[in-house]
Amino acid sequence: MRSNPPAVIRRLSVVAALVIAAASAAPPAVDEGRAPAARGGRAAWTTSCVVGSPDPPPPFKVVRAFPSLKFDHPLLLARVPGSDRMVVGEQAGRLYSFANRPDAKAEVFLDLPGEIRTVGRLAGAKEVEAVYGLAFHPDFERNRQCFVCYTLRGADPARPNLPDGTRVSRFRVAVTDPPRVDPASEEVVISFLQGGHNGGDIHFGPDGMLYVSTGDAANPSPPDVFNTGQDVSDLLSSILRIDVDRRDEGKAYAVPRDNPFVATKGARPEVWAYGFRNPWRMSFDRETGDLFVGDVGWELWEMIHRVRKGGNYGWSAMEGPQPVRSDQVGPTPVLPPLIELPHAIACSVTGGRVYRGRKLPELAGAYVFGDWETRRLWAARFEGDRVKEMPELARPSVRIVAFGEDREGELYFLDHDDGTLHTLERNDAGARNADFPTRLSQTGLFDSVGGQRPAPGVIPFAVNSRQWLDGATEEHWAAFPGGSSATLHANGKPVPGLVGWHEFRMHFPKGAVLMRTLSLAGRRVETQLLHFDGGDWRAYTFAWRDDQSDADLVPAGGAEREVLDGGGGRRRVWQFQGRTQCLTCHSNQSEYALAFLPEQLNRVGPDGRDQLVALTEAGYVRRAGDDGATLPPFDAATAAREPRLADPGDEGRPLEARARSYLHANCGHCHSDGGGGSVPLRLKFPTPVAEMRAVDARPTRGDFGLPDARIIRPGDPYASTLYFRMAKFGRDRMPHVGSELPDEAGLDLIARWIAGIGGGGPRAEVDAAGRSPTDPRSAQVLARKLGRGELDAAGRGELLASAAKLPHGPIRDLFEGYLPSDGRKRLGPNPRPRAILDVAGDPGRGEALFWSQAVRCGTCHRVGTRGTAVGPDLSAIGKARPREDLLQSLLEPSRRIEPQYAAYAVATHDGRSLAGLLVRRDEAGVVLRDPQGKDVAIAAADIDEMRPSRSSLMPDGQLADLTAQEAADLLAYLASLR
Repeated sequence: MRSNPPAVIRRLSVVAALVIAAASAAPPAVDEGRAPAARGGRAAWTTSCVVGSPDPPPPFKVVRAFPSLKFDHPLLLARVPGSDRMVVGEQAGRLYSFANRPDAKAEVFLDLPGEIRTVGRLAGAKEVEAVYGLAFHPDFERNRQCFVCYTLRGADPARPNLPDGTRVSRFRVAVTDPPRVDPASEEVVISFLQGGHNGGDIHFGPDGMLYVSTGDAANPSPPDVFNTGQDVSDLLSSILRIDVDRRDEGKAYAVPRDNPFVATKGARPEVWAYGFRNPWRMSFDRETGDLFVGDVGWELWEMIHRVRKGGNYGWSAMEGPQPVRSDQVGPTPVLPPLIELPHAIACSVTGGRVYRGRKLPELAGAYVFGDWETRRLWAARFEGDRVKEMPELARPSVRIVAFGEDREGELYFLDHDDGTLHTLERNDAGARNADFPTRLSQTGLFDSVGGQRPAPGVIPFAVNSRQWLDGATEEHWAAFPGGSSATLHANGKPVPGLVGWHEFRMHFPKGAVLMRTLSLAGRRVETQLLHFDGGDWRAYTFAWRDDQSDADLVPAGGAEREVLDGGGGRRRVWQFQGRTQCLTCHSNQSEYALAFLPEQLNRVGPDGRDQLVALTEAGYVRRAGDDGATLPPFDAATAAREPRLADPGDEGRPLEARARSYLHANCGHCHSDGGGGSVPLRLKFPTPVAEMRAVDARPTRGDFGLPDARIIRPGDPYASTLYFRMAKFGRDRMPHVGSELPDEAGLDLIARWIAGIGGGGPRAEVDAAGRSPTDPRSAQVLARKLGRGELDAAGRGELLASAAKLPHGPIRDLFEGYLPSDGRKRLGPNPRPRAILDVAGDPGRGEALFWSQAVRCGTCHRVGTRGTAVGPDLSAIGKARPREDLLQSLLEPSRRIEPQYAAYAVATHDGRSLAGLLVRRDEAGVVLRDPQGKDVAIAAADIDEMRPSRSSLMPDGQLADLTAQEAADLLAYLASLR
């Protein structure tokens, strides 16, 4: 799940020819390939004013809490009742206690690997694997009982899951100073399957019961391999609730009589709630008693839940708002997450705590939690079950694996990597940096901005494979402070102080700036900066003035404005991306610096010099071996061994290399392992074609009505959704950040490559069926002809007239940008929510729109006795949902799909693709209800494949053809339904 940028082009009939001429596979219009001078002629860059940030600093900073303490990959943090002592558990199974004071010394509390003697009692067990949870009995000061959750590793490597290998054991703590667990006192209380996602957090609730979190015991993929998420007949994927002060027959605990599934046939009565994938850290609010759980997601989402008795939290029917296997739902309805975080900002959530301390009263009552992968930290407040606000608290700095609190309620958290404890302090860094440059001329990067004359030490460089930028050309520069250099390591290494655990080949000096200027028909439009401050990469955009004298800093959220497009006074709407959007592509997975990497730099320039050789000879790049020692500069032979992308427009290079380089530059930063793409593609070069997860793979995010579609269908680009996404306008187009227009040269390249996959060699295009654009295959061919200007005036007019009659949907999206404007200022495919929310709507006009043929909401929804009940009944929707949520559902209908309205996609043996709500499924077949409310029966013998769809039956782009006023009217009507 990623946010889509606002529309940048309303209609393209005027600029289509310019786009074709400026296609990205053509040579650049600027000479950016001049190699740097040799070291003796290198100038130092001493004029940098790119320091700090224009944004206000975060309200808090992360500080080391106990400077004398350091642990080996800690996993848990707990407090000893009745004292100021705290306990940290290391991953390998050793637990240490320490006093809550700055000079604290860690003392052994329990050494599981070295002290317990119960491993051999479990068949197949070899040794202690890890410790996950520690909880002290509510009456600890009297009975001295504590409970530890740990796992055992099996002796057979071929069996990764050890039955009963995850256990919760009761121990006694000796009355000593420091306190020490008696390992001989162990009593195993409860156990379940070990392996993969163990869960393993344990806490006593305000009711005195022990709560235990369990995961699905599986590895990340395939999802829920044990089919346990929606199954309450086992203990997995659940929050368990047991009474450790009583015993049922044959057990070391009792099941509380008020547990929700005590009377459910076949259910494990210990289950309190279920549907969790990997519940990583839970806690009770010490004032309200609310139970909060962080659940690590699969491909798209991270979740925070406020857990209720008997609650079903979705996995693996759902992953947050997205269906996964929604044909299997447990005995209670799926409840939505309290917080859902897309993988663009979080990748492995760590559940936190509600702050109840006194040092930071501004955080009182806020749920503070973090993300292990991105190291971000938030404080969430709620209105009922809705997030009211969720500001980020501090700059990302530590890999938070667990939270804890002292006896006063002050918050602490563990850094898994460094083994240190941390807390929050107010950030007194002051207001935003008033000296940060607001004009490009103030950055110190240019001697003359208008003349584009860079400052001494700022060097131009060129790339092998350029991004498609809606017809814009690009110029690149790099600037390293003083005489510093970037270091290219032989193999990837972590960057000290940089957020994230990824390994990078290219390391940059503090203060480095990478710059790119985009131009349309020779006129500069925007200049983008990437600034490395020593800990983070930050992105800034400057918008050029019409007179080309200077460029102004764009606000953090981005901007949209008309710019001149070449001569003749022609203008077009241009989208300046926000700073967060820039970092969608410039991420740790892509090594941030997309352009200044060896595969892009390794090229011969117009002057005949190899750029990598020149950069190392001049001292701008230093080569380093695995030990960090400096290596000699590149020569032709060593540079030839470095990766090298192909120029997509170079007909002298192999077709596959050019196509793969194009996909790498335009798609690979997201579509790679951990890159954040919503489907698990691997489009980075040089991933082998067989490992791309695209060739002959069925699409999981919609097939656009293509018969027997594949992401890449060997030999057939027009049955390939990858090609279709590149060819269309509007939502679901790829790439979805930085581009709104199809790239005709890129489309031709990818079509020829797909046509040749499988050894058949490039083949001729499929013939268009007359000039009717209603068939998705024919429509793609016709759109290509239209985009390349291959139709005469009569043919173009006939085609556009036919396309204008198409309903909004994927086929029309192939032509949308070429259709003439009728003068109405439509919202387009990616409207800004604020542009609608800021307009006062009229419910009466909105009601007329709701039932009109233009919007046709009544086709699927019922209001009172009117309409069709395919989707949710909207009769009282305004009472249940605020305006912001209603608008989000209109703009992103697939963002949240209630399980009962999850669509199913069915592929039949004869090549049909059907989608609809599942009405009935039995041995005879299935019945789907299509978006028009018609029930369609498919015999079981005819079904080739059936799977839940991640796309809503409600089509995207519902508001695209409306004005902001019309959308506000429709929203006002929905909000009035109470």
